[in-house]
Parts: sequence; C-alpha cells; structure tokens
Amino acid sequence: MFATAPALRPGLAREDPVVAFSGERLIAAQEKTLNSDHELTQLRHRVAVLERSETRYRNIFESSPISLWEEDWSAVKQHLDRLLATGVELDEYLRHHVDDVVACVSLVRILDVNRATLELCGAANKEQLLGALSVVFTEHSLDTFRRELVALASGATSYEEETIICTLLGEERNVMFRVVISADSERTWEQCFVSIVDITDRKRAEEALRLSKEETIQAQREMLARLSAPVIPISDDVIVMPFIGRLDQTRMQQALGVLLEEVQRLRVTTAILDVTGVPEIDGEATQGLIQAAQAVKLLGAQVVLTGIRPEIAQRLVALGSDLDQLVTRGTLQTGIAFAMQGDRKRR
Repeated sequence: MFATAPALRPGLAREDPVVAFSGERLIAAQEKTLNSDHELTQLRHRVAVLERSETRYRNIFESSPISLWEEDWSAVKQHLDRLLATGVELDEYLRHHVDDVVACVSLVRILDVNRATLELCGAANKEQLLGALSVVFTEHSLDTFRRELVALASGATSYEEETIICTLLGEERNVMFRVVISADSERTWEQCFVSIVDITDRKRAEEALRLSKEETIQAQREMLARLSAPVIPISDDVIVMPFIGRLDQTRMQQALGVLLEEVQRLRVTTAILDVTGVPEIDGEATQGLIQAAQAVKLLGAQVVLTGIRPEIAQRLVALGSDLDQLVTRGTLQTGIAFAMQGDRKRR
C-alpha cells in the first residue's frame, strides 16, 4: 500500500539537505570574506598612497621659497552669488561699495601658510596670519582684491596682478600676487591657493634704472643745449652765445639757464646773443630773448642782440618791448666791436 523509498546503492549515504545548505553558506561567507579582505587591502593601499601624497604635498608646501597660502573662499562665493542674484553689475557695484569688498576680505578663511610666508610678512608664527587676511592688506591690495573678485565671479579660475602688501612690521612690499581655485572646488571655492612673490628688490632696481635713464637724458639735453647755444668768452668781460637752428620757447629757456650760470661764473659785463643762424623766430622765442636781457641785467651785465633782421625787429616792436634796455646790432661783428669798445673804456 505504501510506496517504499528506493534503495540506495551500496556505499552511498543519503545527502542531508541541512548540511548541504550550511555548506553553501559557509562557502559563500568564505568567498565574501576573501573579497572583503582584498577590498580592505586595496583600500589600505589607497589610503597609504594618499597619505604619502599628502606628506609630499605638505613637504613641498612648507619648503617652497615662494609664499604660499591655502584658503577657503566658500563664504566669499556665497556672498557674491547673493549680490549677483540682485542683478547688480559687480564691477561697478564694488567700485562704489568698498565696504562689501572689505566684507569679502573678512570672509576669507586662511587654512594654512608656509614658512616663506612667515618670513615675507614678518610673522613669528602661523597664528599671527591665520586670523585675518586684512592684516597684510593696503589700499593697493584692496583694489587688487576687488578686481580679483570680479574676475573670479565672471568664471575665471585664476587671477594674477602686481600689488603692494604690508608686513606685520609695517613695511610695504611690492609683490606678484596669484590666486588659483582648486579644480575640485571650482563650484564652491572651498579650496584656493595663493602664491605671493616678493618683487620689491626688482621694482627698486627698475626705479633706479628709470631715474638713471632720466638723469642721463637730462644730462644729454643739457649738453645739447650747451652745444646748440655755446658760451664763448672773447675777453674777460665779454661772452658770445650764438644760436643755430630753430629757436623755440623750450630751447630759449635752456639757453637762458646756461647764459645766467656763465654770466655769474665769469662775472662778465656784456653778453652777446647772436641769432644770425636762426632761420625763424616766433613770438615766444622773441619774448624769451627780451626776458634773457632782463635777467642778465639783474646780474649786473648787459645784453647785446646781434643778427637782427627786419622780421625780428618787427616782432620786437609788435611786442611793445622796452628797447631802451636792449642793445641791438645787425651783425655779430658790429656787436663784438660795440662790446669790446665798452670793454676798453672800462679798462
């Protein structure tokens, strides 16, 4: 009536289902453990690589001869986003709202600085700089910061400009400032790197070179002025200054300075100004000749103007000049003869 279970072949035992299920779970658990161990090993390896990378970065950061700053600008980004949301034109707005620029400075969080930064800023320790960025700001660096904000808010990920900072010792330094937003935080500005290169010595050298060039140019101008209107002594009491070429107000002023120096140095009584070699004299130059005569007279000497042509005579009359104080002669030869005659009388 009842079906009987088939007989087992000799040597085989019936498989226990509970034992079979437990074995499968054990095998799966072992495989999972092996996978977990492998993943854990890989994770530990990645962590070790990151730690070594971070150590290398910190070593490079600290030992760099350039001033380096690691900063968090996320609060600055949020503040600018709120301003832009109101529809303002940021550059124009910040130009007229310096208080907002100052507010952005205070929102920058300084995360770290390197040893070169301490040396540049005259700080004894990092804590003196980590508190606030404003401790090294000047009016120049505030302007730079404003332009920097506008550039970064417009989508730039870096900005560079020459500016001036102030050390904690009160000394202003010319620097090349550069900020770069980390690629991982371009949307938030959570990590920004700033580098500052001290260019004070270079700027001083450039300024010294500029001044040297200006002094050289001025010396050349004075030499040309003397060569173009040389002072020629013809006796102990008489000098001649012949003009050659166009005579304008600038050249007349240069010649007047040379003339007065020589009149005083040589203590002469007569100075002959010869305009024979001047093709044309305008009203300003003519007025300059009259002023030269007046200035020389104040030094106790007399001016004789030679090489007078009709057009020069007309200009002198047109200017309403006091011709009584101005001796004129048609040629240099007659002017010298007049001066030498007076010289002999004085002797």
